[in-house]
Amino acid sequence: MRKLRLLVTLVPLVALAFPAAAQLEKFKDWDKSPEFTYYATDEEQSAWKGVRSDEEAQKFYNLFWGKRHPNYQTNAQNVFRARFDALVIKADELFPLGTPGEKRFRRGALTERGKILILLGPPKAMGSKVMTSQDTPGGSGASEGEGRFLGTGGGGTTVLTRFQYEKDQLPEWAGLKTLVLTFTTDQTALSESVDKPADVKRIQKKAIAAALVNPKMTEPPVYKTREEYEAEQKAAAEAAVEAAKGPALSAPVRAALEALIVKGPEGDLGTLPFAYGDKATRLMIQLAVPGAVVAAATPAAPAAPASPAVAPAAPASPALKVAVLVKGKDGRDAARLEETAVLQKSKSDFFVDYSLPIEPGDYDVAMILLDESGAEKVAAHRAVTVPPLPTELGVSQLLIAYNDMPADGAKGDEPFVFSTRKFVLRGDNKLQSTDGLAYVARVYNPAVDPATRKLNLQRTISIKPKSGSTIDVPQAPDEPMAVPEQQGMSTALIIDLAGAIVDVNVGDYFRPGEYTLILKVTDVVAGKSVEAKTPFTLVAPTPAPGAKSPAAKAPAQKK
Repeated sequence: MRKLRLLVTLVPLVALAFPAAAQLEKFKDWDKSPEFTYYATDEEQSAWKGVRSDEEAQKFYNLFWGKRHPNYQTNAQNVFRARFDALVIKADELFPLGTPGEKRFRRGALTERGKILILLGPPKAMGSKVMTSQDTPGGSGASEGEGRFLGTGGGGTTVLTRFQYEKDQLPEWAGLKTLVLTFTTDQTALSESVDKPADVKRIQKKAIAAALVNPKMTEPPVYKTREEYEAEQKAAAEAAVEAAKGPALSAPVRAALEALIVKGPEGDLGTLPFAYGDKATRLMIQLAVPGAVVAAATPAAPAAPASPAVAPAAPASPALKVAVLVKGKDGRDAARLEETAVLQKSKSDFFVDYSLPIEPGDYDVAMILLDESGAEKVAAHRAVTVPPLPTELGVSQLLIAYNDMPADGAKGDEPFVFSTRKFVLRGDNKLQSTDGLAYVARVYNPAVDPATRKLNLQRTISIKPKSGSTIDVPQAPDEPMAVPEQQGMSTALIIDLAGAIVDVNVGDYFRPGEYTLILKVTDVVAGKSVEAKTPFTLVAPTPAPGAKSPAAKAPAQKK
């Protein structure tokens, strides 16, 4: 009975001896891995025995490699581990014992040869000698090869392998000038030995100490996984794209702009899409602001003081805000802004305009002007198509302006500035009788005469009434011009054509009605022509008796 009770008490002791291994799945055999076998310190080997879960094992694993990360604070890439992994792969390839799947199979990284290759790196020379049971050591039946390993097989086969290291191949921590090791491998028994086991033991001890560059680390460094890094990069790129569209709109302003888009085209908003030589595209927009709106938003000037020596204070600037929303047909924002309006004056009215970077495509553009209370003072919406840079001779949308003003010193990217003139338009192209009539168009990819290195573009301008004969606008012929110097990464030659047909009082030349302005550009060098057309309407009342008519006088092209 005493013997039986002894056996009974042994059962729970056996069960308690293996709790860690029973609960590990992912890291169940990690203590048999090359990294643990060759580099774990005595303390780490003891600590591993206390690991009870895969979660604990994962932390242990991360800390193990963190202690062997030379520059973990600045780089997530562990160069020591990368070299180790590469050497393990090579050792598995060169030194396996047996056939994978067999019970006695031993992976190459866990052989004596694999150990030395992993600890020290590749030797200067590797040689092997295959011996069978009929051979004698060093006899005529042996074969040798330098720098390679010979495949072996058959019963009773033994392979002698020699590693030769010189100073250049040995790591500094080894403290050796040369090292020669000979390994004996029994292919039948699947066993292996080295001729200097004590030297190998010392080398491993030094390798463990040299690899442990962060011995005091208590928490593993945290690095992003590849998936996390790629997701972070994608999110950053998307955030950059979103930021390039402009600041976020306030909720009431966005609601007002989106409601405007739903209504359909309305208001006095001019648009001009342009492509540039570097394939970038921009959309110029201009909102007309009646003078009465500005006057209503401008505080009255204070009364003049009694003393004439003190000048009256200047009226304060209008407290007006402008907001823009450009949306693609997919419903996503393409551009937006919300800021204090900077108004520019044209005759008795005002306007505000922008040049926005926009990808080619179809868009809805909404623009509003609000006062301090947030009430809409001016609102407009247009649909617009932004075409890509043409690959052949082409022409942009033809812009009609009712006024063009001097713009000396304007920046190159300022909207609606061409040939040092600022062009002001009405979004619906409905001109008043007192307006002028000017135009702008961009010509793409004109040909260059190889002999003169000049362009030769000839333009003709005509105005066609809805009913009646086409009116040709007289103008002097265009002279050939030298090729403009291209800036930056320009991939296309671009020429802007701008001019004024009538300075003021277009009603002196045309009766009220609907017209089409036609610009035809002929590339003399290429022998090709392109044409752009834009409709406009003269809404002024019928001219007084004696006013000039189209038949009596055709407008002359202004240079």
